[in-house]
Amino acid sequence: MNRFFPVLLSGLLLCSASAQAAEKSNITIKDLPVLQQEKHHKISCKRVFRELTEAHYRQDLVLDNKFYLDFFRDYLKSMDSYKVLFLQRDVDSYLKDVRQLKKSILGCELDLPYIIFNDFEKLKFEQLTYAISLLNRGGIDLTQDDEFQYDRSEEKWPATARERQDLWTKVVKYDLIKLILSGKTEEEAVKRLIKRYRSSLNFLSQSQSEDVFSVFENTMAHAYDPHSNYMSPIASEEFLNDINLSLEGIGATLNSEDDTVTIVDLIPGGPAEKSKQLKPKDKIIGVGTSEKKIVDIVGIRLDEAVRLIRGPKGSTVYLQVQRGEGEASKIFVMSLVRDKIKMADRSASSEVINVEGRKIGVLKVSSFYRGLTADTRKELTKLKNDGVSAVVIDLRGNGGGLVTEATTFTGLFIKKGPVVQVRDRADEINSANDTDSDIFYSGPLVVLIDRLSASASEIFAAAMQDYGRGILVGGNSFGKGTVQQVTPLARFYDLFNKDMGQLSYTIAKFYRVNGGSTQLKGVAPDITFPSSYAYMKFGEMDMDNPLPWDSISAGEYSSEGNVARYVRALQARHEDRVKDLLDFKLLLEEVDEVRQIQDKKTVSLNLEKRRAKQKEDEARELNRVNLKLEEIGQPKIKKVADLPDDVKLPDVWKNEAAAIAADLASISGSDLHSISSR
Repeated sequence: MNRFFPVLLSGLLLCSASAQAAEKSNITIKDLPVLQQEKHHKISCKRVFRELTEAHYRQDLVLDNKFYLDFFRDYLKSMDSYKVLFLQRDVDSYLKDVRQLKKSILGCELDLPYIIFNDFEKLKFEQLTYAISLLNRGGIDLTQDDEFQYDRSEEKWPATARERQDLWTKVVKYDLIKLILSGKTEEEAVKRLIKRYRSSLNFLSQSQSEDVFSVFENTMAHAYDPHSNYMSPIASEEFLNDINLSLEGIGATLNSEDDTVTIVDLIPGGPAEKSKQLKPKDKIIGVGTSEKKIVDIVGIRLDEAVRLIRGPKGSTVYLQVQRGEGEASKIFVMSLVRDKIKMADRSASSEVINVEGRKIGVLKVSSFYRGLTADTRKELTKLKNDGVSAVVIDLRGNGGGLVTEATTFTGLFIKKGPVVQVRDRADEINSANDTDSDIFYSGPLVVLIDRLSASASEIFAAAMQDYGRGILVGGNSFGKGTVQQVTPLARFYDLFNKDMGQLSYTIAKFYRVNGGSTQLKGVAPDITFPSSYAYMKFGEMDMDNPLPWDSISAGEYSSEGNVARYVRALQARHEDRVKDLLDFKLLLEEVDEVRQIQDKKTVSLNLEKRRAKQKEDEARELNRVNLKLEEIGQPKIKKVADLPDDVKLPDVWKNEAAAIAADLASISGSDLHSISSR
């Protein structure tokens, strides 16, 4: 995965974009800066190295010749993830002197990393100028039956310049076809692509020493685990904005992958999350003030792209979004009204669903924020007054939050005991405990999780499973069972006036009360629903260098609920119910399509074949939407884009979770379980 210019950005604040800078043309290779290591970088580098080697949780990382070689291969791939710039002989040349590699890592003498980066910029310049000349000449043949392998992460670098140029040609065709399929004429797509490539050239000329240092230090941090990061001074400022809840904007965490702004996650309660139109891994390729005035932001620096996305509360931003790669790729434009994210927007909320005569309460928890437990008491009390027979806790998309809140939240559903165990680098194990013997809600409980449920969500879900308190349904969770700490790199005694950024690194691991880790494997549901995430590289196990799963001794707890004895009967009822359920049939179709696409790593560069495939996909999607509309008594539509905003299609997972909760209430004879008034 390309992490070129990585920046952690959640609060998208007001600032006008320097789009004019991106319009500068006639960039020559002489305009590229020759970047060198700055004096303070050596100090920062040594401090990063010391923190990682002395304080990071991982102690089994051996810094030997294999590590040095793997490190520099990752450093090269962070710039050239498609493997279309460097030649194999270039790579071999960089890696031939292991002593030099060692000197860079252990001694923080970064001459070689800067040489590689400067070479990368020249090669990127050559690729872009070649692409522009190809487009300017015209006559690009999109009728050939060429294939482009868009996932080249496991491939070798090209052996010859001719092979590399062939890849460059295919990249241009791939980019051009994507734009044409988004609704542009070929002439419009060519103009747009030339402008994009020229913009990328311009931003190459604006590279800074800090950019190289960030790539190098993040390669070092990611060698330990994927959640350890070096944050440049700019990224550190944005991180503090997030901590201080200065979140006026679209509410998304972004970074740069393959020269494209990519959504890492959505802030609960923010405009992006509320829109229900954006997902993690979506790429923002254009930004504008209207649907017809979109500025292409592919290839520009992340901080510059963010300045385009930022804006004051109440203003509207139009985003051009690319979802998926290869044949699964589609491009659409959406609008968001920027807003300040308030804690109230993140608050837990509840609703009542009627399932065959039973009222089922559904509690949506988007994050484990401070005050969640108190809010949940209020929502559960409302559900009690509504006379619910069971409760579903919906943790889909919940990326975690405060462990202290997860502990008190868990305490609402169990008598007392450990909720999560934490082991640090020194092998000391501590547990967070619920010490209150009261159970606020003792009735039938179902917990709904998915691949985006992580960290504190996994702690709660695992506790409900281990205590036998609730039935877990949905998909396997993310698998993030680690704890990070942020350390500023500057010291009060520094004699230079330079901001040095921060290092976020892993210091501990979470363990379930049964002793198993939530790391890597995540939490498996008792009843699994079909999900496209099962076939997508999205989870801890799909990241580079994740910490392993392991276990420790179980804590002192009792499986007081023992709901596991009902799983077989609930599974049978679930299977019998969904076998003829339209929504599940349609869901299985979608999942199967994703599986087929994910298995294929190449895409056709024949425009007519791609158009035909796009029409087939759109027809299938439209048919599914119309079947769902017919089911809820709504009129059919002619295009998916015509779906009215106020029409809510059935939430398949939520409805089935509620049905399972109703079954649990029936089987266990627990319809009348109470919610405490305390």
